[in-house]
Amino acid sequence: MNLGYLIKTYPFTVTAFLIAAVAAGITFIFSPILAVVELLLLLVFAFFGIRWFLNKLARKRDAVALLTNALRMEDRAQTELDAFPFPVLLAGRDGDIVWYNSQFERILSDFSALKNGNINDVFSFTAKLQADNEIGSVELTGDRYRYSVYVSPLPEDLYALYFIDDTSLKEIRDAYHQTRPVVLLVNVDSLEQAEDLMPHEDYYSMNSDLDRMVTKWFAEYDCVFRKFTDGRFFAITESRHLTDMLQSRFSIIDKVRSAHFGPAEADITLSIGVGHSEDLKESEDSAREALDMARGRGGDQVAVKNGDNYEFFGGITSGKEKRGKVKSRVFAGALDEYIGNASDVLVMGHTFSDFDAIGAAAGIVAIVRAKGKNVHVVIDQARTMAGPLVKMLESGSGAISFVSPARAMEIVTPATLLVIVDTMRVKLVEAPALLDLGLKTVIIDHHRMAVDHIEGNTYELLEPHASSACEMVTELVQYSPSKPKLTPNQAQALLAGIMLDTKDYTLRVGVRTFDAASYLKSNKADTVAVRKLFAGSAEDNIQINNVVNAAKYYDRYAIAVSTAGGPSARLICSKAADELLTIENVDASFVISAFNDSVNISARSLGRINVQLIMEKLGGGGHHSMAAAQIAGVTPKEAESRLQAAIEEYLDTLNDK
Repeated sequence: MNLGYLIKTYPFTVTAFLIAAVAAGITFIFSPILAVVELLLLLVFAFFGIRWFLNKLARKRDAVALLTNALRMEDRAQTELDAFPFPVLLAGRDGDIVWYNSQFERILSDFSALKNGNINDVFSFTAKLQADNEIGSVELTGDRYRYSVYVSPLPEDLYALYFIDDTSLKEIRDAYHQTRPVVLLVNVDSLEQAEDLMPHEDYYSMNSDLDRMVTKWFAEYDCVFRKFTDGRFFAITESRHLTDMLQSRFSIIDKVRSAHFGPAEADITLSIGVGHSEDLKESEDSAREALDMARGRGGDQVAVKNGDNYEFFGGITSGKEKRGKVKSRVFAGALDEYIGNASDVLVMGHTFSDFDAIGAAAGIVAIVRAKGKNVHVVIDQARTMAGPLVKMLESGSGAISFVSPARAMEIVTPATLLVIVDTMRVKLVEAPALLDLGLKTVIIDHHRMAVDHIEGNTYELLEPHASSACEMVTELVQYSPSKPKLTPNQAQALLAGIMLDTKDYTLRVGVRTFDAASYLKSNKADTVAVRKLFAGSAEDNIQINNVVNAAKYYDRYAIAVSTAGGPSARLICSKAADELLTIENVDASFVISAFNDSVNISARSLGRINVQLIMEKLGGGGHHSMAAAQIAGVTPKEAESRLQAAIEEYLDTLNDK
C-alpha cells in the first residue's frame, strides 16, 4: 500500500483517524473498557476503509494494465499517443479518468469540474453508455471554449475521448441560426366593424394610434416593416429577436387590448402570424398559415409556426360577436352551388355527437333537400349523446335518414359532397375514413381552429365568435338561394343546439343568436318540446349530484372525478360540469371520467377563464367557455394531476400580464 498516496489523497480522513486513536489512548487512562471498545470500532472502520482504498487503487492499476494490454503500448507507442495533435483522454465505463496526453493537459484548466477525476462531472458519460452502449459525439462547453468530443470504444471497457476545440465554428453556426429570417404578418381584428361604429375622425385617430403602437413595437426588435393598408402590416426580423419576442410573450397584443380603442363593440385586438424557417419564402408562407390559424382561433393572439409546429400566445378573451352577415350570405350561395354539383350529400358531426352537431346536421338536410338531392346524416347511434333528438328526427314529417359510418362507406360515391358540422379536427369526426376518399368537403364550425384541422379539398365557414354550429346553419338556411323550409322538428333541433351551447342563452350570446332563435320560433319550434329533450332520468340526476358533491374547490375553479358508467356517462359529466358553474366563486369547472381505455375531461367556463387553452395543453380543444380533452393510457388520478398542472400554468400566464 502506498501510504504517502493515501495521505495525499485523503488527508482529512487520515487526520480524523489519528485524532480518534489519540482520543482512545487518553480514554484508556480513565476507563480502560471504554477505550477498548473505541479501539475495536476504530479497527473495524480502519479495516473497511483500507480495504475500500486498496480496491479502488487496484481498479486503477487494473485499468492501467488493461489499457497497456489493449493498446500494447511500448514506450515508443505511448510517446506517439502523448504527442497526438488533439487532446485525448482515456476513461473506464464508470467515468474514472485513467490517462490523458499532454495536449489534454493544456486544456485541463478549461474543465474545472474534472477536479474529481471523473468524466461524468462534465457530461453524463456513463448514463449515455448504459442507454445506447455507445456515444459517438457530444458537444461540451468548457469554462472558456467549446468542444466537440468524439468517443471511441477500446477493448476491456475502456474509451478514448478526443476533444476538438471548434469554438469559432460553433459561433459561426450560432450566428447563422440567429440571423435566419422571421416574417410577421399583423392584422387588426374587427377594423371594418369599428369603421361602421365610429365617427370618421375617431376612426382615423384610432388608426394613427394603432400605427404608432405597432411601429414602436417593431422598432424594439429591429424589424424592417411596411404597412399594406389600414390594420395590416408586414415585417421581417431575425431569429435572435424572435427569442426576445417569445420571452415577452408578444406584449403588443396585451397593450392593444388594454388600450380600449373606441366603443366596446369595436373589439380592437391584434392577430399576428409568425413564420420562422430557413429561407425568406418559406418563412412568409408559414407566417400566412400562422395568421390564418390565429384568426381562425378567434383573434387576439399570436400563432408562431416553425416547421410543422405551432406555438400560441394570447387568446385569453372570448372575443365579440361579428355584426355583419355578409360572410354567411356569400357562403350560403357557394354551398348551394356545391350541393347542385354533387350527386348526393353526406353530413356528419363529431364523435359522441351532441344536440349542436345533430341540430346543425338537420339544418343542412333542409338545405340539401331544397336542391332536390339525396342526403344522409352519418352517426354512430351507440355513442351519441343526442339520443332523444335523433329519435325525434327519425319520425314525423321530413324524417331524416341516419346511417352508420360503415353504411356511409358503402353508399358514398366520388361525386358525393361531404358536409362536416360542429368540428374541424381530423380525429374528432364521426367517420374519419370518409376524409381519406378525397371528396369535396364543406366545413361549418364555431370552435377555435386547432392545429390538426381538416385540410385539403375543403370550403370552410369558421366563426369562433358564433354561439353554436346551429346558429351558423340557421343563418345559412335563411340566406340559401334555394329557400329551404324547415319542418318543426328541424327547427326544434336547431334551437336545441343553440340552447345547449349557450347554456339557455347565458354564455356566448349575441344579437345574431337571438335573431336565429327568433327565426326558428317563427318556423314553429316548440320551446316546451325542446326543453323536454334535455330532461334526464332520475338515476342520471342522482349521479350528477354525486359528482357535484364530490368536487374539490380551488381559488377560481372546481374539479370533480366522476365514477358514472354506462352509455350516459359522458352526458352526466357534461351536465355536472355545467352544474358546478352555478356554485358561488367558481369561474371554471372540470369533470374527469374514465371511459374505456382513456380518461375524458369536460371543461366549462363563465368567460373569465379560457378553458380551450387549458384543454389544448392536454391534447384537447373546444372554445373559450366549453372544451374537452381525452387522455389515453392514464388513470383518473394521473389525469387530475396533469389537469392541475395545466390550470396552474395557464393561471401563471394570466398573472404575468
